[in-house]
Amino acid sequence: MRIEIPKNCPCCNYTLELVNDQLFCRNGACSAQLNKKVEHFCKALGLKGFGTKTIEKLNLGDITEIFALDVDSLTDQLGSEKIAAKLYDEINRAKSADLATVLSSFSIPLIGNTASKKIASVVDTVDEINTETCRQAGLGEKATVNLLNFIEIDLPEMRQFLPFSFSSTKQTVSQVFGETVCITGKLKTFKTKALATAALTAAGYNVVETVTKTTNYLVDEENKGSTKRTKAESLGITIIHNLENFLEEKNND
Repeated sequence: MRIEIPKNCPCCNYTLELVNDQLFCRNGACSAQLNKKVEHFCKALGLKGFGTKTIEKLNLGDITEIFALDVDSLTDQLGSEKIAAKLYDEINRAKSADLATVLSSFSIPLIGNTASKKIASVVDTVDEINTETCRQAGLGEKATVNLLNFIEIDLPEMRQFLPFSFSSTKQTVSQVFGETVCITGKLKTFKTKALATAALTAAGYNVVETVTKTTNYLVDEENKGSTKRTKAESLGITIIHNLENFLEEKNND
């Protein structure tokens, strides 16, 4: 029985390209390829809970969309607020990834963990990566071309939507305060939770969605006896009644 060579991608119907007896789909918007890139991205960053099925449910159009997700959108797509909160915390944690980890997550051909660590060992930021620094790091010619093409062509379009410092030194919350904050209820000192989160993040705090024994503060300006407050009190977590005053006091310390 003769086997016919497929001409089109079974996922996106894009015309396949035959290279060295292998078929390739060159459609950058192919959902099957995108899901694999997202899966690799999450795995490289150590994002727990982002398996194949979860990624398919999220129906992301690009890896940058991961950082646009919030608890509400995750809950709508996954049907579980508890799972959504855990995934949201994982997303926030991944924002502190160092340069080597970030580079290895982008699925750049020939730029895996080893190559990423090599280049990160000779530069301080992604902006210092060039032909000479790649040579100093011991990268091969093809790996260098792939990396520089990504930095020059793909990264500029993505960078504004990514939260990474792109620094070789991992920027962790512990370098500032080493403290995490959870917010519950309506706020009085900030118009939205998003603005409060931005202010806390700028001050060096890690904002999480769930109260655990590792949480340092709970912002509860409304004080309506939420389950988060009850748990925080049982764990002896400090309650912040006025976030604006709290941030001012910390800034003056």
